[in-house]
Amino acid sequence: MKDAQPARNGLVIKSNALVNAMFEMGLQANRFLAFAISCLDRSVEPMKGQPLEIEIDVPGFAESFEISSKNAYREVENLADQLQRKIIQIEGMPGERIKIGIINKQKYHDGEGRVWLRFDEDLVPHLLGLREKFTKYMIKDVYQFQRAGTWRVYELLKQYKDIGKREFEIEEFKMKVGSGGLYQNLGDFKKRIITPAIKEINEVSDILVALDQTKRGRRVVKLVFHIKDNLDTKSRIEKIRHAVDNNPNLGPVKNPEFAKRLREDFRVSPKRADQLAKLWQGEEAKAEKILARIAAKHKRGGIQSLGGAVFKALRDEGVQFGLE
Repeated sequence: MKDAQPARNGLVIKSNALVNAMFEMGLQANRFLAFAISCLDRSVEPMKGQPLEIEIDVPGFAESFEISSKNAYREVENLADQLQRKIIQIEGMPGERIKIGIINKQKYHDGEGRVWLRFDEDLVPHLLGLREKFTKYMIKDVYQFQRAGTWRVYELLKQYKDIGKREFEIEEFKMKVGSGGLYQNLGDFKKRIITPAIKEINEVSDILVALDQTKRGRRVVKLVFHIKDNLDTKSRIEKIRHAVDNNPNLGPVKNPEFAKRLREDFRVSPKRADQLAKLWQGEEAKAEKILARIAAKHKRGGIQSLGGAVFKALRDEGVQFGLE
C-alpha cells in the first residue's frame, strides 16, 4: 500500500478518454476523485481484468482541500456514495459505448480515519499503466478551485497544454462541461461558465488560458482556447528546479560543503550533487531533514541505491518521504 502523501503533493493521472467522458460532477466529488487517484501506487503494473482497491487517508483529504476535520469523515462517506452511484460512458471500439461505475465497493473501519475504495476493473486501464494519451496534474494546482465548472474546463484544456491550443464546436463544449441544453445565448454561456472558469484557472492553477473565437460570417462557430504554463504560481523551489533541469550549468556552487556531503556521505554523483546544492541553496536545513529520513531508511535496508534515492527525494521535495 502506498504511503499517504503530503497534502497537495499528490499526482493525478487519467486517460484522455476518461477526462473526455467525465462531467456533471460537483466540486467536492471532483476533489475527492482526484485525491483518490493521487493515492494510487503507480510503481505496480495493473493486472488485466482485476479491480483495484486503494486506501484513502481522510485527514490528508481534509488537509488538501481545507475541509473541517470534524466533518471530514462524514463528508468522505457521502462523496464515496456519490461516486458509487456515478455511471460514466467511455467510447470503445467504433460504434461501441462502455458504461462504467467509478467505484464499486467501500470499506470502513470506524475511528481509523481511513477508507478503502475499489475501482472497477474496466476503469483501471484509464488510471494506471498509461503510456500515451493521458492528462496529469497535481492537487496543489487545482485545490483552490471553487467551481465544478472550473475543474472541468481545466482538465479539458490541461490535456492540450503541450500543444498550446484546443478548439471546440460550441455545442460540443457545452456537452463536455455538463451544460448541454442550457444557455442558448453564447453570451450567457460565456458569462456563466467560461469567463469565471478562465479567471480561476489563470489566478490559481499552473496554466494560463485565453479565449478566441472562430466565426462563419457573423456567427461564432468555434471556441479556441490558447494554453501555456503559468510560471507565476510556481514556488521558489519549483522555479529553481525548472532552471536546473533546463540549464545544468548555472554557474559555481555557492554551498560546496553541502555538495561535498552529498557526494561523500550519500554517494550522489558529482554532477547531481552540484545540481542539488544549487536547488536547495538557502534550504539546507530542510534538506537535512530529508537526508536524515533517507539515511534511517537505508540503514534498515529499505533503500538499494542510496545516491539515486537521495537525488529523487531532494529533487521532488521529499514528497515520497512524507515531507513538505
